[in-house]
Amino acid sequence: MRASSSWLAHLRAGGTTPWAAYALDPARANHDLGEDHATRPVTPGAQQLEVLRRLNALGRVSPALADRVLRADLAGRGHGLLGLAGEDHRRFGTPPVDPAALPLRELLRVVIGLLAEDVVTTGVPPLPPAHRPRLRRVRYRLSGDPWLAVPAREDLVRRGYPQGGGRAVTFLVGRDLSTMLADAWTWRSLVNGTPAWNVWLNKLRRADRLPARADLARQARWWAQRVGGHNVRIVTDPALLPQIFRVDTVAQPPTLSADAVELARLVAPMVSLHAGGERRELMLRGLVPRLTGAAGAPLAVPERWQEWVAGQARLVHRELTSGDYAVLGDPDLILGRSADGGAPSEPAVLTLALRTLLENDPDSRVEGA
Repeated sequence: MRASSSWLAHLRAGGTTPWAAYALDPARANHDLGEDHATRPVTPGAQQLEVLRRLNALGRVSPALADRVLRADLAGRGHGLLGLAGEDHRRFGTPPVDPAALPLRELLRVVIGLLAEDVVTTGVPPLPPAHRPRLRRVRYRLSGDPWLAVPAREDLVRRGYPQGGGRAVTFLVGRDLSTMLADAWTWRSLVNGTPAWNVWLNKLRRADRLPARADLARQARWWAQRVGGHNVRIVTDPALLPQIFRVDTVAQPPTLSADAVELARLVAPMVSLHAGGERRELMLRGLVPRLTGAAGAPLAVPERWQEWVAGQARLVHRELTSGDYAVLGDPDLILGRSADGGAPSEPAVLTLALRTLLENDPDSRVEGA
């Protein structure tokens, strides 16, 4: 019996021994596991096999999930399966590999495709019924930082406070610029697609220009041209929104770690392939709740870009405080820096992806969860 067939059976049974150690152990590699295992063709590639091994190390993997992993397509690679070092003696094409030595991005390709399938299959929970519009209400439009504005606006609308109406005031909500940049990248990662965090920041720095979603000054100019500066309000502290709209609470955005946002960014294009125009709802209401509260530091601007961000914040602050629009909250909050955080880590993103895949399967379990 080939060692690869035996290792496959070992993994299906929940084993966690790496390929290199397994193949060097004659007692294991030549173990008779029965006719069913001996005759089963070994079709998975090294990527799928290593993903299953790592899932086994995290918890109990159901037979159904194990089958899904072993049959998974590779996002971005088609069916480019990699052979196992020491057993695959192909003369052409990609040489065989030790699965444990694979770049993590190769393993992420397997998991990302499976997570996207889960997101589309599970769908989104139904929204609670909307309230009838209330007679007494603040006439408003709410925009600004989309990570803050969209959940707050949708919450207000469902509770009977629709936007618009005669003499509606436009409120632009934001916070310190470094956090707004993280918010803008998070929103793009989920809804529009975007390059990696550092690549995106580098492009902004080279262009010396803020993205519109993080630039309250540019948004204020745009709205002032349409409704007049006297009908624009800048809200520098989202905690003021309940007071402004005369309600007890306003929905806040979920808390995501840098690793969770990066995982969502990688999954989003695959969700688009399956669901097309439904991507936004599936990502915001399907995947994000599963990633909320995951361990890890929040996203933050790395040190090498902080001087540029501080300079941009001063320009935004100067324009907002010299314009015709009222500023609700301390305008100096725009100049502040976000709390300590970090950038996504590929090993942590892979671990989160594996845990999420296990948690999504009703018959699997994360150990210690």
